[in-house]
Amino acid sequence: MQFLKKHFEKIILSAVLAGLGAAAFWLSVAVKDARESLTSGFVDPPTARPLPGVESNLAVLRVALQKLTDAPPITLSGDHNVFNPVTWRRASDGKLFKMTRSGVEALEVTKIAPLYFTISLLSKVGEGYKLTAQPPKGPKVMSQFARPHEPKPTPLKPYTIVGTNAPPENPTLLAVQLLIPETKETVTVTTNTPYKRVVGFVADLKYSGSDTTNVFTNRSVDDALQFSGESFKIIAIASNAVTVQDARTAQKTEKEWKGGQ
Repeated sequence: MQFLKKHFEKIILSAVLAGLGAAAFWLSVAVKDARESLTSGFVDPPTARPLPGVESNLAVLRVALQKLTDAPPITLSGDHNVFNPVTWRRASDGKLFKMTRSGVEALEVTKIAPLYFTISLLSKVGEGYKLTAQPPKGPKVMSQFARPHEPKPTPLKPYTIVGTNAPPENPTLLAVQLLIPETKETVTVTTNTPYKRVVGFVADLKYSGSDTTNVFTNRSVDDALQFSGESFKIIAIASNAVTVQDARTAQKTEKEWKGGQ
């Protein structure tokens, strides 16, 4: 009796734990039985057999669905006129015509040629030499007499003779060495080999619009162009492109010369 009084609480706790363990075991068995009873009432459905002609109809639908998923891109520019209105103009005979190509878009560069500044040696005269300095544009410059080591170049003689030695490979050849102040280079000029330097370019252009065709030849920087009822100005010419500016909007457009590639 003393043992029960002393360990009464422990005995009650052990009984409760044993009951809980039995309840957990019973619950797991009950859940398993309930799951088996639920699944036992279901039967796998039979395999469906396709109806005659359905597969061919589905193939047509699949093709249509593929076309929808691979739709062509929407083009907002180009030859259509949904977002690109066309300008119509009246010709001199009174007929209306469509301006499919006009303005600077119809302008193309057909040729670009360099402009050279040239110095040529003509002959030896006494203690000096006869030379010509020819700019790329303007009248031909008359021959000028120059002596070695003249103190200062002039507009007609933009050079100074600093030597008169012929090249070693041809000691009998008439030759002079020139100092070009503009470029600070020293060059050798002979009667067969003039000095040439690129100082600019001229360009040939062609306008092929829907209204008319204009050809512009040998045009330089600052030259004006008139086409498509608008005025343009050449503001730059490089070895492979011409830049024109709209006189009204001041917009600049560079036109590449395909022959310069």
